[in-house]
Amino acid sequence: MGAVVGQRAKVGAATVLAGALLAGSGCDATTSGSAAPATTADAAAATEALWDPCTQISDDVLRQVRVDPATRDNTISGVANVEGWKLCSWHNKASRWDYTLGVWSTTYTVEELRKDANNVEFKDVSVTGRSGVQFRKAHDSHDSVCYLGFPFSNGTIEISVFNSAASDLGQDPCRTASAAADVLVAQLPK
Repeated sequence: MGAVVGQRAKVGAATVLAGALLAGSGCDATTSGSAAPATTADAAAATEALWDPCTQISDDVLRQVRVDPATRDNTISGVANVEGWKLCSWHNKASRWDYTLGVWSTTYTVEELRKDANNVEFKDVSVTGRSGVQFRKAHDSHDSVCYLGFPFSNGTIEISVFNSAASDLGQDPCRTASAAADVLVAQLPK
């Protein structure tokens, strides 16, 4: 039974994060226009130039934010190399995890994220002196996911927390994301 719950939670996390990625990239029926560069070659170059959280956040820092470095994943539902995004996620423990911490680097700006109808409940935040925004996804009826977005020279860096459906912690994902951001913000490019 535990394996089934763990698998269900893993699939749920992948679905939520994949939805977040597609929504954040403007791939929904409610968002018009395109934030992507003019050509596929430009988009590929912009994506390649993005800061890579998987290679730039050390295992020591990951342990400080209470995730297991061995659980690193740079895909969403098994898809790597999504145009306009570089991402990495980690669970707080290898099995029966309580939450997933994601760090996303995207060419999309905070202003573009605000315009996406899938992103709601924006609040301005300041974490260790760096200004950003906190927001949630409109489809998240269980308040299980929270995002913090920080502008940087190539777009936005997001820190997200997704609570597992199997978790007994009952913690607000925004509190967990803010605690992680207190450590991670110093690692983020400007």
